[in-house]
Amino acid sequence: MAIQAGASLVKVRARLPQGELDRVGGGVVVAPGLVATNAHVAAGGSPILVSQGGVTWRATAIRVDPDLDLCLLTVPGLPLPPAEAGGGNLAAGAPVFALGFPGGHGPVVSQGRLRAIWHYRDGWLLQADVETHPGSSGGGLFDARGRLLGLTTFTAARSPRLSFAISISGLEALEGLPAETPGRPLRTGFTEAEDYLAALAEDPRNAAEWEPAARAWVAAEPGSPDAWFALGLALDQAERREIRGGGAGGTGVQEAVEAYRRALALRPEARVWNNLGVALDAQNRFVEAEHAFDEALKLRPDYALAWLNLGSTLLNALRFDAAATAFRKGLVLRPDEAEGWIRLAQCQRKLQDWRAEIEVLEVALRYRPLSQELWLDYGAAQAHLGRRAEAEDVLRRLVEWDSPLVDRLRRVLRRVSRRQPARP
Repeated sequence: MAIQAGASLVKVRARLPQGELDRVGGGVVVAPGLVATNAHVAAGGSPILVSQGGVTWRATAIRVDPDLDLCLLTVPGLPLPPAEAGGGNLAAGAPVFALGFPGGHGPVVSQGRLRAIWHYRDGWLLQADVETHPGSSGGGLFDARGRLLGLTTFTAARSPRLSFAISISGLEALEGLPAETPGRPLRTGFTEAEDYLAALAEDPRNAAEWEPAARAWVAAEPGSPDAWFALGLALDQAERREIRGGGAGGTGVQEAVEAYRRALALRPEARVWNNLGVALDAQNRFVEAEHAFDEALKLRPDYALAWLNLGSTLLNALRFDAAATAFRKGLVLRPDEAEGWIRLAQCQRKLQDWRAEIEVLEVALRYRPLSQELWLDYGAAQAHLGRRAEAEDVLRRLVEWDSPLVDRLRRVLRRVSRRQPARP
């Protein structure tokens, strides 16, 4: 069956600007003249070349779904047969094999079994214990009959036998997208494996499978820091889902803390320190949380999320000046983080720096222009600064919206008017 599937497999080479190494991966012919691969293999390359058996063809157009990391290449004159699509009755434990070009060599076949099927956005991620390496991306994951199930996309651990493939279920929608000319820089949803893992853990459709899978991984590889990180993430997210659903929460956060600490003992990483800090903050252990974020930032000073999370911890600890500094550092790195601007405004409000609060809220309102709470805060800050006309403009806006916050802003205006502040 590998020989049959191999007839549809091609090597994909994306030529990058001078000074950068070409990007090489696999691709699978899925229709006459159409090759499917990962977006992170082909995006930004020009030319994009596909080859098999010493013969090379050039792609003339590219269609990309950046969030699914899927890409379709139009290759005129490509005579290779399309792979047969599979996936109708997938189940964990089914035999599968991967075909690709690890290290740019191959094609190489690796056999294994399907371990799990995960919801991912509008499609699926298929977890298998086939062996993949850098360069395997875009190759095919096939069932025992040689039918294409997905494209091998990333390896979640240091062990190359914990591999994930993006299902081909997203290809049909991809065909309807407008074609791009190869070479234009294209955003892809792919950054690192942990981004996929976080998405899997946060998706409530995976809740039943995620924690058992992480525990099985820890049992199989107790010396793997990635396994302990995955368990911490699973427990952490499960606890947050329970609290969001109105539950009281339980011991999940503390067990997550312990899992993150086990991961750090095996290999210190910024992302694990950051997650540990968030879990400690959830337990109101602010000093320990601050230390965790500091450790993350020692390893990655440009880690925007760690700066923003540190700001949240310092805000919760009522250290408003320090929190404002942390938020500003994070927002320099990630300026489109609306929640960061909102929390920075909270710091300025606590410090009664109305002018600074107004400036920050004006940014936040660009991202949340319909937020009545933000408009209330903005009007109140204007009132405290003595800008009654501006505050009354906000009041009229809330009245037009029939907002339940109207009376709150009126009370602020009455209270502030008694002090009769001077207009700056």
